[in-house]
Amino acid sequence: MSKMFSIWKKKFKNEKGETIEKYFACPKTLRTVKTEELAERISGASSLTPADVLGCLRALSDEIKTSLNEGCNVKLDGIGTFGVGVTSEGVDDPKKINPKKVKATKVTYIADKKLTREIKEMKFTAEPKAPKGLVVKSSKKVISVLLLVFLLSFSQMGFSQSESSSTCKFNKEDLSHTIQTQLGYRWIDGFLGFYDFKTNFIPSYEIGYKNKYFAKLRYITFSEKYSGNVYLIDYDYLLPVRSQRFNLFSLVLGYNFLNAQSNHLLKLGLELGYGFDRLKYVDKHIDYYNYFGVGGELSYKYFITDNIGIGGEINYGKVYGNDTYLTNYGINLTLSFKF
Repeated sequence: MSKMFSIWKKKFKNEKGETIEKYFACPKTLRTVKTEELAERISGASSLTPADVLGCLRALSDEIKTSLNEGCNVKLDGIGTFGVGVTSEGVDDPKKINPKKVKATKVTYIADKKLTREIKEMKFTAEPKAPKGLVVKSSKKVISVLLLVFLLSFSQMGFSQSESSSTCKFNKEDLSHTIQTQLGYRWIDGFLGFYDFKTNFIPSYEIGYKNKYFAKLRYITFSEKYSGNVYLIDYDYLLPVRSQRFNLFSLVLGYNFLNAQSNHLLKLGLELGYGFDRLKYVDKHIDYYNYFGVGGELSYKYFITDNIGIGGEINYGKVYGNDTYLTNYGINLTLSFKF
């Protein structure tokens, strides 16, 4: 048995300052073996039933979680050691670091030495070439660009009612355009750990129709750098991670429950999201992982003038991808500019 690899190209400067290109091998994961399949395999190699094995694996998962919450590391012979990474804000006086300023950042994993040696001795096979005519996926940001183009195109249409015709066209007077900034917090909780970060003036663009129906496009990003041998246990690449960046794009379709002529807006929205996680490893290899999500948003907004509004939002949703899921929720103050 062997692991498949693919080829990636990298540009860098040599000692003479010349830009050169080199090709490197990078891992290609065929699929992810899930808990149920593991239970079937272990059952076939032992006298236990699949249900017994599945129960043990789930109990092991609960015990690891309990031990980590108790402040312990968990060592599984032949697998490795699990722990919790923590951090805090930097201060000049160590006495100023109290428990409220310390937070968990990630679940860490250090592979067992024997497992590491065996992995290093594994054999590889090259990924077969893609057949001619295969459509290759473009950049992950294309989806957000297409959504923005759609919304901008929609805003240029007019809507009017003709007395002699039953057909309708959009009238620009019924449309509103709003640029909004957010300030608050966004939490992401999932298999990779718990992230708590400020959203710091996250921009969004919203189109409204008759002050009742709304479509909003929003982008949020979060990044973190790691030091030491940090492994994210959700991934198959066995080298330490050096940096990580979440990029979250979402489209929110909302409805205003208050009077359309009022300066007050109370909206309930359906949020459809897409994101990708960019991991950079110690050998400078970069991997991307896709996530798709759905959630809800409740927002209130009051327009002080015809063009300036203030308010707040709360969000909750689930993001799925890479054979796991993340729970994300947040609370933000908003400042809006209508034009």
